[in-house]
Amino acid sequence: MNDVKQYFSNLMDYVSRMTTSQVMMLFGVIAGSIVGIVLVVGWLGTVSYTPLYSNLDESEAGEVIGYLTDNKIQYNITNGGKTIEVPTNDVYKTRISLASQGLPRGGNIGYSIFDQNNLGMTDFLQNLNFRRALEGELTKTIMQLNEVKAARVHIVMPKERLFKKDSQHATASVVLKLRGGTSSLSVHQIKGISHLVASSVEGLKPSNISIIDYNGNLLTSGSESDPLAGLSSSQLEVRKKVEGYLQEKAQSMMDDVLGDGKSVIRVTADLNFQQIERTSEIFDANTPSIRSEERVKSTFSTSDKSDETNESSEEDNNETVITNYELNKTVEHLVNAVGSIDRVSIAVMIDGKYVPQENADGETEMVYQPRPQEELDRLAAIVKNAVGFDTQRNDQIEMINIAFDKQDLTYQQQMLDDMYTREFYTDIAKKVGYFLLIAFLLFYFKKKSKKLFAAMATIAPPPQVQRPQPSTHAGVVAEEDEFLEPIIPEKREAKLIDKMQETAKEEPEEIARVIKTMMVE
Repeated sequence: MNDVKQYFSNLMDYVSRMTTSQVMMLFGVIAGSIVGIVLVVGWLGTVSYTPLYSNLDESEAGEVIGYLTDNKIQYNITNGGKTIEVPTNDVYKTRISLASQGLPRGGNIGYSIFDQNNLGMTDFLQNLNFRRALEGELTKTIMQLNEVKAARVHIVMPKERLFKKDSQHATASVVLKLRGGTSSLSVHQIKGISHLVASSVEGLKPSNISIIDYNGNLLTSGSESDPLAGLSSSQLEVRKKVEGYLQEKAQSMMDDVLGDGKSVIRVTADLNFQQIERTSEIFDANTPSIRSEERVKSTFSTSDKSDETNESSEEDNNETVITNYELNKTVEHLVNAVGSIDRVSIAVMIDGKYVPQENADGETEMVYQPRPQEELDRLAAIVKNAVGFDTQRNDQIEMINIAFDKQDLTYQQQMLDDMYTREFYTDIAKKVGYFLLIAFLLFYFKKKSKKLFAAMATIAPPPQVQRPQPSTHAGVVAEEDEFLEPIIPEKREAKLIDKMQETAKEEPEEIARVIKTMMVE
């Protein structure tokens, strides 16, 4: 107890002798240590939670919570009771355990609903389960798309009617929840989903399928219900592809010849989307052919008997030929190709050459020079061959040699270069500043910590060394001698001057001769 009081009194005495900065540093070190210990302990004791299930119904959430409570599994409830979170290490184990109990019962069921043996089920329930299973399977298939986060499919199957005129077509609706980085699906993906659902349901047409997103936006284009609108959009898309293909061919060749940014090519293609079916019959009157021939042959005989010994007979043969001729006929059935190119128009702009020249001030500047006509003709021939130029289609090409105005581009590039340079040096200055600040703080704390620990060493003094006391009649030793340590003289090596002094004492004549020799030289 006395030692504790002595230590506490020494500490208070030490704190009273400290300066203001040392006191602040001491309390800062103590507070930082306490905060660090608290954070480390809190971090070690913190449990990380991960969503177990989301968007649960209230009844299903109650069943899941009851299971977690019975099995003493920690959980948190968020999102208004629709999301249940459990510790990260227990997520998969808990899901498997809940799945073995048939929880949650909602979600995409699929054809697994028929795995249960339900005896005595009516036809209505069988049809209802079939529709639910089909919706669940389609939902699973649609959710395989990378852009789709969640999906719901609703199918309406009409009842069978006695008369065909009273029958109705099946309909379906699809609700999609897209991922955060996806704004919308492409036209091909939407058509793919429509045809997928239509192919999976008997009697369902793609025109009877509605696809919307979670914001209520209709994603189906309606091309099935309006063939003309769909055809117009398809025509525009085909035209863009043809023009882009021809333009890319010509532009890539010009870039290889002149360089990037030295030419601009635009192609306009007129396409023929008329679909014509022509059937023609051609008769050739010069080369008729026999279609049928009928021959009729008749024979007539007569006899004359004048007496018993003289008798004469006479026969008459007639042949009738009926020949039917038919002219040669050629039947042709022609269907014109849709999307054929009727005409191509090409516009080409080419930059000139820039030659360095000295101005009146002696500075070198780039001077524009137009390209010769021969070079332009060769370049035009290259472009024609690239796009398949045809004079019979009345194709046109216009090539102009003009100076490109690149002042704004140069100014923007200079601004970007200056911005990049400024950010580069600013980043370097920040890093150097942080380094100097950290070095200064380390040096400052090192210096202060030395003083702090040196001052703290006085609180717990080193063990005392008891010197042997000389015999005295008074029996009293001076108080200051009790803490003096024995002084041990250091043993040092002999220096050069000591050796010279020793040599001078032992051999003075030799030293005198050396000095004399040095004076003579």
